[in-house]
Amino acid sequence: MKNSGIKVKIFNSDYNLLGENPQEVERYAKYVDMIMQRINFQSPNTSAESIAVVTALNISESYFKEKDMRVDTEQSYIANLKTSTERFDSLSKLIDDSL
Repeated sequence: MKNSGIKVKIFNSDYNLLGENPQEVERYAKYVDMIMQRINFQSPNTSAESIAVVTALNISESYFKEKDMRVDTEQSYIANLKTSTERFDSLSKLIDDSL
């Protein structure tokens, strides 16, 4: 799919971005704008640069929490799969031994 130009507004500034899916690019831009607006509301005398850095840190924190949660879920899935496989193998051996 071809990248297309998408115009978005983030924290009262216009940006021309490229992306394969304009709806997704707009969604991401709205998310960043929402966080920047919230931080600005909570700390109205903060510079735009500081708001951008705090926004990046907030998004990074969310990203790493989600990533860690995914890793934990995968590890739990692998452990459950291993347990199930061991039980299946034991059951299969019991069946073979009784035949």
